[in-house]
Amino acid sequence: MIFFDIDGTLIDHASASAAASLALFDQFQGAIPFERTEFPAIWEETLEKHFNRFCRGEISLWEQRRARVREVFAAPEMSDPEADSRYYAFVREYETLTRPYADSAECLECLAGRSLGIISNGTRDQQIGKLQRAGLLKHFSVMVYSEDVGLGKPSPSIFLEACRRAGESPQKCVHIGDNIEADIVPSRALGMYGIHLSRPGRSPVSPPVILSLGNLPALLN
Repeated sequence: MIFFDIDGTLIDHASASAAASLALFDQFQGAIPFERTEFPAIWEETLEKHFNRFCRGEISLWEQRRARVREVFAAPEMSDPEADSRYYAFVREYETLTRPYADSAECLECLAGRSLGIISNGTRDQQIGKLQRAGLLKHFSVMVYSEDVGLGKPSPSIFLEACRRAGESPQKCVHIGDNIEADIVPSRALGMYGIHLSRPGRSPVSPPVILSLGNLPALLN
């Protein structure tokens, strides 16, 4: 079984998140205490901080969403309904902007006939929606998300659950991802064939490393 991460691997999360964060900033102009040019990086940093807390099982899915909204608005006393409303203002824009990388569809088509799966820290409904809109969902027979096991990557439990559902031992599974700490280190520690996708062209880890999904079929063959 060949497992893929989604964001940063198949789907260009960073571009969509940056554009959607600017739309949020403009909608609530004057209520966010940061410079507009700085806000996409601040939003992503805040998202990652609180989403990692969710992946570690420290807070719920909705608690991490509210925490990031309260932090970027510098409004710790913001009510749950108001935080939810502002989160939805972001996510509605974000979902219209997510796109697959140019190499995603061709790579998956080249792997037709192989068993393909997903291991993702994103929420099930949102991540399936991304794959569906990108035309990629049809390729995957096994999909495991952090909410399915209560913990996200790099916890071994999400990788082991994916292998269990695939009916394969970790040693017979491949995992491709862009995040060293969340994808590569834990998958290799379990004996999976962890492939680092480094689109910027730099990687501090040992091979296998690829610079594009276009390189993947040849590597696996």
